[in-house]
Amino acid sequence: MKTLLITLCVLIQSATALAGPWPQIEHPADAHVDAMGGQIRLNGIPMQIARARSNADMDAMLTHYRAALGTPVARARVAGTHVLSQRRGSHFITISISTTGDGLSEALLSIADMQAAAQAAKRPQGLTLPAGSTVLSDMESADGQRNARQWVLLNTHSLQTNLAHVSRGLVEHGLMPDGPPLADTTDVIAQGFQGAMGEAHLILVRHEGATHAVLTLILKRA
Repeated sequence: MKTLLITLCVLIQSATALAGPWPQIEHPADAHVDAMGGQIRLNGIPMQIARARSNADMDAMLTHYRAALGTPVARARVAGTHVLSQRRGSHFITISISTTGDGLSEALLSIADMQAAAQAAKRPQGLTLPAGSTVLSDMESADGQRNARQWVLLNTHSLQTNLAHVSRGLVEHGLMPDGPPLADTTDVIAQGFQGAMGEAHLILVRHEGATHAVLTLILKRA
Protein backbone atom coordinates (compact mmCIF):
# COMPACT_ATOMS: atom_id res chain seq x y z
CA MET A 1 0.00 0.00 0.00
CA LYS A 2 2.95 2.35 0.65
CA THR A 3 4.07 1.82 -2.95
CA LEU A 4 0.57 2.70 -4.12
CA LEU A 5 0.46 5.93 -2.11
CA ILE A 6 3.81 7.03 -3.52
CA THR A 7 2.65 6.16 -7.00
CA LEU A 8 -0.46 8.31 -6.63
CA CYS A 9 1.87 11.34 -6.48
CA VAL A 10 4.31 10.36 -9.21
CA LEU A 11 2.82 8.98 -12.43
CA ILE A 12 3.41 7.81 -16.45
CA GLN A 13 4.81 8.33 -19.90
CA SER A 14 7.02 11.18 -21.02
CA ALA A 15 5.83 14.12 -23.08
CA THR A 16 7.77 13.50 -26.29
CA ALA A 17 6.51 16.32 -28.48
CA LEU A 18 7.01 19.55 -26.57
CA ALA A 19 6.38 22.84 -28.34
CA GLY A 20 9.53 24.43 -26.92
CA PRO A 21 11.73 24.60 -23.83
CA TRP A 22 9.96 24.78 -20.50
CA PRO A 23 9.94 28.23 -18.90
CA GLN A 24 12.41 28.55 -16.03
CA ILE A 25 11.13 30.29 -12.88
CA GLU A 26 13.67 31.42 -10.29
CA HIS A 27 12.82 30.42 -6.71
CA PRO A 28 13.89 32.35 -3.58
CA ALA A 29 17.53 31.70 -2.70
CA ASP A 30 16.69 30.19 0.71
CA ALA A 31 13.79 28.04 -0.53
CA HIS A 32 13.78 24.25 -0.36
CA VAL A 33 12.44 23.10 -3.74
CA ASP A 34 10.88 19.68 -4.44
CA ALA A 35 10.15 18.74 -8.04
CA MET A 36 7.32 16.27 -8.62
CA GLY A 37 8.76 13.41 -10.66
CA GLY A 38 10.02 13.94 -14.18
CA GLN A 39 7.49 15.02 -16.78
CA ILE A 40 3.84 14.55 -15.86
CA ARG A 41 0.61 14.46 -17.85
CA LEU A 42 -2.66 15.33 -16.16
CA ASN A 43 -5.69 14.54 -18.36
CA GLY A 44 -3.45 14.72 -21.40
CA ILE A 45 -1.76 18.02 -20.51
CA PRO A 46 2.05 17.77 -20.12
CA MET A 47 3.05 19.52 -16.91
CA GLN A 48 5.95 20.28 -14.64
CA ILE A 49 5.12 20.68 -10.94
CA ALA A 50 7.29 21.88 -8.07
CA ARG A 51 6.89 23.02 -4.46
CA ALA A 52 9.07 25.65 -2.81
CA ARG A 53 9.11 26.27 0.96
CA SER A 54 10.83 29.24 2.58
CA ASN A 55 11.27 30.94 5.95
CA ALA A 56 10.38 34.26 4.29
CA ASP A 57 6.90 35.60 4.97
CA MET A 58 4.14 35.24 2.38
CA ASP A 59 4.36 38.87 1.23
CA ALA A 60 8.08 38.42 0.49
CA MET A 61 7.34 35.24 -1.46
CA LEU A 62 4.61 37.03 -3.41
CA THR A 63 6.95 39.92 -4.25
CA HIS A 64 9.65 37.50 -5.37
CA TYR A 65 7.46 35.51 -7.74
CA ARG A 66 5.79 38.61 -9.21
CA ALA A 67 9.25 39.86 -10.10
CA ALA A 68 10.33 36.42 -11.38
CA LEU A 69 7.33 36.22 -13.71
CA GLY A 70 7.57 39.78 -14.96
CA THR A 71 4.67 41.36 -16.82
CA PRO A 72 1.94 40.83 -17.70
CA VAL A 73 0.80 38.63 -14.80
CA ALA A 74 -2.68 37.98 -13.43
CA ARG A 75 -3.16 38.00 -9.67
CA ALA A 76 -6.02 36.69 -7.53
CA ARG A 77 -6.62 35.78 -3.90
CA VAL A 78 -8.69 32.81 -2.77
CA ALA A 79 -9.15 32.69 1.00
CA GLY A 80 -5.57 32.85 2.34
CA THR A 81 -3.88 31.83 -0.91
CA HIS A 82 -2.40 34.22 -3.50
CA VAL A 83 -2.51 32.94 -7.08
CA LEU A 84 -0.30 34.29 -9.88
CA SER A 85 -0.82 33.16 -13.49
CA GLN A 86 0.82 33.95 -16.78
CA ARG A 87 0.67 32.75 -20.38
CA ARG A 88 4.16 32.45 -21.85
CA GLY A 89 4.15 31.23 -25.43
CA SER A 90 2.43 27.84 -25.48
CA HIS A 91 2.90 27.40 -21.72
CA PHE A 92 0.59 28.46 -18.90
CA ILE A 93 2.19 29.13 -15.51
CA THR A 94 0.36 29.10 -12.19
CA ILE A 95 1.91 29.83 -8.78
CA SER A 96 -0.14 29.46 -5.58
CA ILE A 97 1.40 31.01 -2.47
CA SER A 98 0.20 30.32 1.08
CA THR A 99 1.45 29.75 4.62
CA THR A 100 1.84 26.32 6.19
CA GLY A 101 0.91 25.08 9.63
CA ASP A 102 4.56 25.12 10.70
CA GLY A 103 4.99 28.83 9.91
CA LEU A 104 6.69 28.53 6.53
CA SER A 105 5.62 30.09 3.25
CA GLU A 106 4.89 27.67 0.43
CA ALA A 107 4.65 28.17 -3.32
CA LEU A 108 3.14 25.51 -5.58
CA LEU A 109 4.29 25.98 -9.18
CA SER A 110 2.69 24.29 -12.18
CA ILE A 111 3.61 24.80 -15.83
CA ALA A 112 1.31 23.34 -18.49
CA ASP A 113 2.25 22.84 -22.14
CA MET A 114 -1.03 23.59 -23.90
CA GLN A 115 0.19 23.03 -27.48
CA ALA A 116 1.56 19.58 -26.71
CA ALA A 117 -1.71 18.76 -24.94
CA ALA A 118 -3.66 19.43 -28.14
CA GLN A 119 -1.26 17.28 -30.15
CA ALA A 120 -1.59 14.38 -27.68
CA ALA A 121 -5.36 14.52 -27.21
CA LYS A 122 -5.87 11.23 -29.08
CA ARG A 123 -2.95 9.31 -27.59
CA PRO A 124 -3.73 5.60 -26.99
CA GLN A 125 -4.75 4.41 -23.54
CA GLY A 126 -2.20 1.61 -23.60
CA LEU A 127 -4.71 -0.67 -21.86
CA THR A 128 -8.24 -1.74 -22.74
CA LEU A 129 -10.49 -0.22 -20.08
CA PRO A 130 -13.86 -1.72 -19.07
CA ALA A 131 -16.57 -0.86 -21.61
CA GLY A 132 -18.64 2.20 -20.78
CA SER A 133 -16.08 3.59 -18.32
CA THR A 134 -15.86 7.34 -17.77
CA VAL A 135 -12.26 8.49 -17.31
CA LEU A 136 -12.33 10.97 -14.42
CA SER A 137 -8.56 11.44 -14.35
CA ASP A 138 -5.60 10.23 -16.41
CA MET A 139 -2.14 11.05 -15.08
CA GLU A 140 1.24 10.00 -16.45
CA SER A 141 4.89 10.51 -15.57
CA ALA A 142 8.34 9.33 -16.56
CA ASP A 143 10.69 8.90 -13.62
CA GLY A 144 14.12 7.38 -14.15
CA GLN A 145 13.81 3.99 -15.84
CA ARG A 146 10.10 3.60 -15.09
CA ASN A 147 6.95 4.84 -16.75
CA ALA A 148 3.82 5.19 -14.65
CA ARG A 149 0.23 5.88 -15.59
CA GLN A 150 -2.84 6.14 -13.37
CA TRP A 151 -6.48 6.12 -14.35
CA VAL A 152 -9.44 7.02 -12.15
CA LEU A 153 -12.55 5.47 -13.69
CA LEU A 154 -16.28 5.31 -13.07
CA ASN A 155 -18.61 2.64 -14.46
CA THR A 156 -21.63 0.55 -13.52
CA HIS A 157 -19.95 -2.88 -13.68
CA SER A 158 -19.65 -4.98 -10.54
CA LEU A 159 -16.41 -5.19 -8.59
CA GLN A 160 -15.70 -8.70 -9.87
CA THR A 161 -16.40 -7.75 -13.49
CA ASN A 162 -13.99 -4.84 -13.25
CA LEU A 163 -11.36 -7.01 -11.59
CA ALA A 164 -11.66 -9.71 -14.25
CA HIS A 165 -11.48 -7.22 -17.14
CA VAL A 166 -8.46 -5.32 -15.79
CA SER A 167 -6.69 -8.59 -14.92
CA ARG A 168 -7.03 -9.78 -18.53
CA GLY A 169 -5.61 -6.50 -19.81
CA LEU A 170 -2.64 -6.62 -17.46
CA VAL A 171 -1.75 -10.12 -18.65
CA GLU A 172 -0.84 -8.48 -21.99
CA HIS A 173 1.87 -6.58 -20.07
CA GLY A 174 3.07 -9.76 -18.37
CA LEU A 175 1.52 -8.85 -15.01
CA MET A 176 -0.22 -11.43 -12.83
CA PRO A 177 -2.02 -11.12 -9.46
CA ASP A 178 0.51 -10.82 -6.64
CA GLY A 179 -1.17 -13.19 -4.21
CA PRO A 180 -4.69 -12.80 -2.81
CA PRO A 181 -6.40 -9.38 -2.73
CA LEU A 182 -5.22 -6.95 -0.06
CA ALA A 183 -8.90 -6.21 0.57
CA ASP A 184 -11.94 -8.15 -0.60
CA THR A 185 -15.36 -7.14 0.72
CA THR A 186 -18.76 -6.45 -0.82
CA ASP A 187 -17.76 -2.78 -1.21
CA VAL A 188 -13.98 -2.77 -1.78
CA ILE A 189 -11.41 -4.84 -3.68
CA ALA A 190 -7.69 -4.00 -3.67
CA GLN A 191 -5.39 -6.16 -5.77
CA GLY A 192 -1.68 -5.97 -6.59
CA PHE A 193 -0.05 -7.32 -9.75
CA GLN A 194 3.59 -8.18 -10.47
CA GLY A 195 5.67 -9.23 -13.46
CA ALA A 196 9.11 -9.05 -14.99
CA MET A 197 8.32 -5.71 -16.65
CA GLY A 198 6.69 -3.94 -13.71
CA GLU A 199 3.73 -3.84 -11.38
CA ALA A 200 0.18 -2.56 -11.04
CA HIS A 201 -2.23 -1.69 -8.25
CA LEU A 202 -6.02 -1.72 -8.55
CA ILE A 203 -8.52 -0.34 -6.04
CA LEU A 204 -12.24 -0.83 -6.68
CA VAL A 205 -14.94 0.79 -4.56
CA ARG A 206 -18.67 0.13 -5.00
CA HIS A 207 -21.03 2.93 -3.95
CA GLU A 208 -24.66 3.69 -4.83
CA GLY A 209 -24.79 1.40 -7.85
CA ALA A 210 -21.50 2.56 -9.39
CA THR A 211 -17.89 1.40 -9.20
CA HIS A 212 -14.97 3.79 -8.81
CA ALA A 213 -11.66 2.31 -9.97
CA VAL A 214 -8.12 3.57 -9.41
CA LEU A 215 -5.61 1.70 -11.56
CA THR A 216 -1.89 2.48 -11.35
CA LEU A 217 0.42 0.84 -13.90
CA ILE A 218 4.22 1.03 -13.49
CA LEU A 219 6.35 -0.40 -16.28
CA LYS A 220 10.08 -0.53 -16.90
CA ARG A 221 11.28 1.22 -20.00
CA ALA A 222 12.24 -1.09 -22.82
